[in-house]
Amino acid sequence: MYINQRKKLSAARETAFIALTCALMTGVQFALSAVPGVEFVTVILLCTSYVFGARFGCLTGLAFSLLRCLLFGFYPAVVAVYCIYFPLFGLLFGTIGRGDDGGGLTFKLKICVNLVLAVLSAAAFAAAALELVKVSRIYRDAVYAMLWALGGIFTALTIAFDAVWLASRKKSGGERALRCFFVTALAALCTVAFTLIDDVVSPLILGLTQRGALAYFYASFTAMLPQTACTVVSVGLMFTPLTHALKRAL
Repeated sequence: MYINQRKKLSAARETAFIALTCALMTGVQFALSAVPGVEFVTVILLCTSYVFGARFGCLTGLAFSLLRCLLFGFYPAVVAVYCIYFPLFGLLFGTIGRGDDGGGLTFKLKICVNLVLAVLSAAAFAAAALELVKVSRIYRDAVYAMLWALGGIFTALTIAFDAVWLASRKKSGGERALRCFFVTALAALCTVAFTLIDDVVSPLILGLTQRGALAYFYASFTAMLPQTACTVVSVGLMFTPLTHALKRAL
């Protein structure tokens, strides 16, 4: 059984997998650093943590957070944000993966997925329609276009999730798709949380005033929106095949 196999992962193999995963994450981030909002670090850490467990995810997230600084520099605010977010991210999805026994999602969890997707969709549409995000005129059109697109993505995910939920009652294999939707929605929520953590930690470390912190918060939307969209697409497409491949590597 998959869970029992994962418990037999030796310390040497776990160390080797952590080193390989960190190298892959760092290389991918460096290769895509020139493309704003596009990253595959999230899906790599998510899938490996899901398969190899919470300890693996936490250690890999911490190691990556420190290793990337050799390429991009040791900026205190960035190091603090990364060292908080990525270990917790790996711990979360490693814990979720530990409870994956091949069964389906519970009814309460399915309702929670609907609520999360609906809230994210409504928040994106409301922010775009009411012009709640105050940014400079240079970024205004791009930001609101991304908000409308993000709301549409979450709405489409909600409809697709419910469609698969209904179809899974008659056909086998639907629960796997539902779990993929659940993980994708949670990953999107975590991506938003990353920006919120940065909006709190960075102004404190940089010593920004209240007005400066508010400006930093609004400016961060230009990075959060495409990153969230990229997370939805990459996790949605790669979660099932990548976790399946990693399980076979055990």
